[in-house]
Amino acid sequence: MHHAIRAGSVEYVLVHVGDRLDNVTSLLALSPSFSVYAPDDTPKQTNIPADTDGMTAKCLVDTTAGGVWPSNVYRLYLTLNAGAETPILGPVEFNVEEL
Repeated sequence: MHHAIRAGSVEYVLVHVGDRLDNVTSLLALSPSFSVYAPDDTPKQTNIPADTDGMTAKCLVDTTAGGVWPSNVYRLYLTLNAGAETPILGPVEFNVEEL
């Protein structure tokens, strides 16, 4: 089951991140950002800074960016900056539902 957001709303999609090496306790130092893509791979939001709460990225998705998004399944990708590594996590899928 995907997280659902109403078309025309602006709200957080939460992305919980695990650390396999157990040496990171907060995403803040990793400067997380996110991008969202429509089903046809059209970028809807790109390189938006994410807020953090420990190991959770809080991605503020604006379903009015570029006009109100139609109902569909969208994909969110989270980018972290970890020294020489730049992992891109995802996709995190969520639904946008029209009112």
